[in-house]
Amino acid sequence: MIALWRNKLFMTGFLFIFLTLIGSLIYGWFFDNHIPVAELRFTEDGVKSPPYSPWEYPPFGTNNLAESIFHILLIGAKYTLGVAFLIAALRFVISSVWGTLSELYLPKLNERTRPFLEAFYYYPVTLIAYLMLYWVLLSDGEFNGTDSEFTYGFGARVAIEILVLTLAAVPITSLTISKEVNLILKKEFMESVQVLGGNRRHILMKHILPFLKPQLVVIFLREMIQVLILLAHLGILGIFFGGGTMKEDLFQNMIFVSFSNEWSGIIGNNFRFLFTTYWWIAICPVFLLTLTVLAFKLMLEGYQNVEASSSKSLQKPEKVDITPVGKEEHFDRLFF
Repeated sequence: MIALWRNKLFMTGFLFIFLTLIGSLIYGWFFDNHIPVAELRFTEDGVKSPPYSPWEYPPFGTNNLAESIFHILLIGAKYTLGVAFLIAALRFVISSVWGTLSELYLPKLNERTRPFLEAFYYYPVTLIAYLMLYWVLLSDGEFNGTDSEFTYGFGARVAIEILVLTLAAVPITSLTISKEVNLILKKEFMESVQVLGGNRRHILMKHILPFLKPQLVVIFLREMIQVLILLAHLGILGIFFGGGTMKEDLFQNMIFVSFSNEWSGIIGNNFRFLFTTYWWIAICPVFLLTLTVLAFKLMLEGYQNVEASSSKSLQKPEKVDITPVGKEEHFDRLFF
């Protein structure tokens, strides 16, 4: 653990995630998630109106609703990271329990279901999630008029999306974990354990989990990255976490705005500005989400480096002193 905190890659990623999350929580507690709205500016060339660029309204400028992009992203950070952590944790727990116990107690069933589960490797998770969430978070609101009123409440929509995004990846993750357990069970020392009478619970606690623990940490960090990317894909497709509401922007257009200011919804809502003169409205949330993914990737690389170095140190043979000793020294070693 001490070596992990000393690893520069891990600490760089961890500090970025930690400071972003803490900053978002503090701003919500003390400023009640207030979003500043830019006003008209009177210059020598005349009246200047938003959207303002990052140079005119630092650090990220304003969007098509004249709102500060920095404060919107700051507010949405806790929802983005919180949702990603919750979904990744649920995926991790369900897949770990099912993948480990099924391989240990139901190996024949695993062999039969493995070809079916492997098919999920070739089917996009984004498409599965989109088809299952479209009627809850998009079409339901559109068919109820411009108010985007939904049949289900906000809490129900959040619960449904968490459930869908969790279960969509459980087959692949559980298959990955079951393969890791299968490799451990095939090691040579496992035959000795079974001959000596070790039951399944003993094998699980004393032999499988110590070998599996490093891989589980890697799988969890990878799940965090995959959830963030999946949320971004759904945002571009118009699926905002928890749904959204209709607002009129500065260009007199009715737009679908995320309720929670979660980053995927901001990306999906502003992606059309990418190749316009207001490019920063789309680039800023994409840039911040990219930095977050890279931060988790740094944590993953740092953890793997620490594990690799620790395993090498354990496998390194001890040096044996073969220096010849004199008779007197040999006599002292024997009796003293």
